[in-house]
Amino acid sequence: LGDSEHLSERAKEIIHQFINNIFAPLFFVSIGLKVNFIANFDWALTLAIIVIAFAGKIIGSSLGTRLGGFSWRESIAASFGMNARGAMEIILGLVALENGLINERVFVSLVIMALITSITSGPLMKWVLKK
Repeated sequence: LGDSEHLSERAKEIIHQFINNIFAPLFFVSIGLKVNFIANFDWALTLAIIVIAFAGKIIGSSLGTRLGGFSWRESIAASFGMNARGAMEIILGLVALENGLINERVFVSLVIMALITSITSGPLMKWVLKK
């Protein structure tokens, strides 16, 4: 709808703001209401998922950008930027939970991983580029 040729730029901006400020927060709140995060929290599982997520995203993105001609420092900084894909991970985790592919413990760990990777992305990029 937002890419329609029949809408003015103002109408597109209003739709964009409405979705970002109303629908997106309601969606994430509804996720929080579906699962008991305290009862389903598992330290070991959460730590394992965080390590796997960091390693997979950092290694994959770093190698890809390095092959694209960037320096190692720039490649690692770009990989930290790619690490912040939390919203998509939460959405995919919710779909997997609803279809019985994962249980609530794994879902809680995925949500925490998505938050941690998103929160740490900016500071880690700044740290790598500062050196």
